[in-house]
Amino acid sequence: MNIALPLRRVLALGLLALLSACQSNPPQAESAEPPKASVQFLDVQGFDRDLSRAMAAPLPAVDVAFYDRITPSALPDRLQKWLASVESSGGSVKVVPPKSTVAAKSPFLLISAASSLWSASKATREYTQEAQFKVAHSYNAEIQLKIDDKGDTIVDKVLFIQRKP
Repeated sequence: MNIALPLRRVLALGLLALLSACQSNPPQAESAEPPKASVQFLDVQGFDRDLSRAMAAPLPAVDVAFYDRITPSALPDRLQKWLASVESSGGSVKVVPPKSTVAAKSPFLLISAASSLWSASKATREYTQEAQFKVAHSYNAEIQLKIDDKGDTIVDKVLFIQRKP
C-alpha cells in the first residue's frame, strides 16, 4: 500500500487551506459614506483626508471642532496649513471674537497672535501647493473664539465657508 500518494494530497490540501487563510483582503474602495459637514480635529493624516473630502464635495460650510482646549496662539501646524491654503488663494481668514460681554484678557495680543499664525513662509506655501490643500482654495475661514469656564479665550471651532463664485 502506497501511503505517500494520500499523504501528498492531504499536505497539498492543507497547504492550500493555509494559503487561502493568509490571502490579503482586496483593496477597499473609498468609503461610500457621504462627506461630513463637521470634522473633529485630530493631528493625524485622517483629518486631512476627511477635511479634503468634505471640501471637495463641495459642502457650503465645513466645521472643524476640537477635542482638546486650543488657544488662538497655538493652532496646530496641520490646521495652519489649511488656513494658509485659504489665504494663499485669495480667501480670507478672520478671527471672530468670543460672544461675551466680558472683554478678553488682552484683545490686541489675541487678535495679532491669531492673525499672524499663517504668515506666508516658504514651507507653508510649499504645503499649500499639495493637491489635498487645493480644495481649500474655494473657501474662506473663520476662527471662532470663546471664553472657557476659567475665563481664558480659546478656539471654539474653525469654520470653512465656501466662497461665492
